[in-house]
Amino acid sequence: MRFNPFPKLNCSRGAPMGRQSNVTNIFQGLKTLYAMHQGGSDGYDKGGAYWGYPCNVWAVWGRSSDEVFIAYVRANTKQEAINLVKTF
Repeated sequence: MRFNPFPKLNCSRGAPMGRQSNVTNIFQGLKTLYAMHQGGSDGYDKGGAYWGYPCNVWAVWGRSSDEVFIAYVRANTKQEAINLVKTF
């Protein structure tokens, strides 16, 4: 199954502000990083989390042998988002 960094949220009590990253320096040791634009509108990502404006949030993730590491960053392009995460 393909990894979804913006899963649908249960927003019965209002949308959460952003999403939780598990940022560590492990990103520097990963060979491949992936990035996906938030894909939503009106300040929300496609899963329902609120980010505000501008709608330039990207999820960047990579996999180790047993874990997925993910960070949410603001960037104008996919490559800019990946480069930002490499500096963590």
